[in-house]
Order: sequence, then structure tokens, then C-alpha cells
Amino acid sequence: MIAHNPRSLDNRDIWQQAAGALDNGVIAGEEYHRIREAYPFELYAPNVFIRIGLFLLTALAVACGVGLSELIAGWNNGLLILWSLICYCSLELFIRRKRIYRAGIDDALLWMATLLLFYGVILLIPRVPDNLSSGLILLLATWGMLRYADRVMALVAYCALMKLIFHFLVMHGPFGSAVIPIVFMAVSIVAYLLFTRLPARESLRHYRTCLLLLTVAALLSFYLSVNYYVVQHIDPSMRVRDESAPVALGWLWWAFTGIVPVAYIGQGIRRKDAILLWTGLVLTACTVFTIRYYYHVLPAEVAMIIAGCILVIGAYAFTRYLRIPRNGFTSDAPDEPHLLQKLPVESLIMAETFKSVPSQPSDQSGRFGGGSGGGAGAGGTY
Repeated sequence: MIAHNPRSLDNRDIWQQAAGALDNGVIAGEEYHRIREAYPFELYAPNVFIRIGLFLLTALAVACGVGLSELIAGWNNGLLILWSLICYCSLELFIRRKRIYRAGIDDALLWMATLLLFYGVILLIPRVPDNLSSGLILLLATWGMLRYADRVMALVAYCALMKLIFHFLVMHGPFGSAVIPIVFMAVSIVAYLLFTRLPARESLRHYRTCLLLLTVAALLSFYLSVNYYVVQHIDPSMRVRDESAPVALGWLWWAFTGIVPVAYIGQGIRRKDAILLWTGLVLTACTVFTIRYYYHVLPAEVAMIIAGCILVIGAYAFTRYLRIPRNGFTSDAPDEPHLLQKLPVESLIMAETFKSVPSQPSDQSGRFGGGSGGGAGAGGTY
């Protein structure tokens, strides 16, 4: 399903873990180079600066081509669809023949093809309903994620799914709008359970980064579905009432607004899960901003100064406290370049290390032999 060579992608992950082992002194430079030679990564993946430059250059070239064709042939929605197909075909050719991988060219061709196809279809249909546009975005983004393992496409697909559910519920009147928070909570929980279990499958190993981002998106969508500010603006009755008026079951949404980030942090500490921990810390700040939006205790300048001092002192104290690892936590930076991908390359490193040890000839003294025979000594010697 994925457009790139799966073996080359596996070798890239092996290179990353071998580089981490080299930095930690587990293997020597000779073993590292031997691993790179034994598992070649044949795709072209430049650094981030070249990738940005190639992205802008490719996007500019496609935009100029589309604009020139529109000027020559006149405004025609069919040309947008035609150019989207040209971009898709060019993307496949670049991947197969030039073997590019996140080089900027493939990113630009994928996004330009998706945008051109989307607007080409939308402009052909007068008065496109919101649910149809959301469904089209969901299909195109899902295809981009499955075919090219694009991480941003994965996030776009998840947002399109939530938007599609939102428009579907709004179509059912006030009752559908009233149950939006509950439905979003259920969808987020199911999505989180799904995205945390799929990475264990070997066949989905190349989508683990996409699934990691989708896990974060599920955690964020769950919090947003119970945040008091979001619930207040989703409530259909707020369209005719003052914004400062309380919503139904306001105490419940305030409780969720404060408890969910704390629960994320607690589960992150208990499970040693960095995703839950970092998400909970970020959402704690969102909770503080939500409370301050409705209740002004101190001036903004004073509150920011106090909060900044608390954070600086807390970071310094925790750094000193965790210089010695305690209960699985340490202040040292992680050795691995990523959090999720963990390929079994330990045996590979050990095998490549033992290859560098010269074999010693065994001592042949005392070995019996020299005679030969066959047929109980007939025609032979002992």
C-alpha cells in the first residue's frame, strides 16, 4: 500500500538506532559503518533546509503551470482536476525512479494534488453542503496518509472526521447539537484505544509516527469536547443568549476542564508515557487560560510574572532532583531520536560487533587422524 520501498524504510530505522548506539558508546565506528553497508538506505532524504527549498520550488512550479494553463484555456474546473492527476502521476514517478522520501518535492506534489482535486470537485458542484466537503477532505487525506505515510495528512483526516460528525449532529436540530460533547468524548476514547493498539502490528510499522500524532489528536479532542469554553459555544441555546450565561450542567464541564489534564499527567507518570505527560502539561495551561477567561483574579501582567517564576523555580528544582534517576524518571535527555519506533536491532548490533573480532585458529595438536580405511580395512591403511 505504501508507495516507498518498505525495506529501505526499515533500514532507515536501523540506521537511526545504530546512530544512537554509536553516540552512547555501545558500538564503535567500525561496527556502525558495517551496519550501514549491510542495510543500505537507498532513498533520497535531504536535510530540513533543502527540503523546505525543494517544497517551495515545486509548489511554485505547479502554481505557475496551473495559472498559465488557466490563462490560455480560460477558467475551467476540469483543468484543476487534470493538474491534480498530473501531480499524482509525477509524485509516483519521482518516488519510483528518483527514490525520494520526504524530500520536499513529494510533499509539495502531494499537497498540490490534494488541493487541486478538492477545489476542482467542489467548484463543479453548486452549493456544496458542509458534510460533503468534510467527507471529501477525509477521503483525500486518508489516501495521502495510507499511500505516502504523510503525518500532516493524518491530522487533517482526523480533523475532517470530527468535522463530519459535527455537521451530521447539527443537521438533527437542537438535540443533536446538545449531545455533541458526549459524542465527541466517545469518539475520542475509541480513537485513542485504536491508535494506541495499532502500532503493535508489524504490518503498520511504517505508520507509527502517523499513529503517534493521531493519539495526541485523540487526547486533545477529548479535552476540547469537555472544556467549558468549547461546550458553551457549542450549546445551541447560546445562539440566542448572552455569552456570559452559564450552560446546562456547568459544574460538570468545569470539573472535566480541571480533572482531565491532571488525569493525563497522572497516567503519564504511572505508565511512563511521555505522550500523556506532555499532553497533560500543555492542557494544564489551557485550563488556566479557560479559568482566567471567566474569572479575573489578578491583572494579566502580574499573573504572567507569578506563573513564570513558579515554572522556572519548579523546572530548576525538578532538574536537580532528577539528576539521580528516581522511579524510572531522570533529567537526562533521551538517547533515542524518537519515542515510538523500537525495532529489534540489538541482536544485529551484537552480531556486527562479533564480526569484528578475529577468529583464532584452534589447536590441532592431539587430534587423532592420518589413517583411512574402507570396507573393514580392505584396500586401505590404519
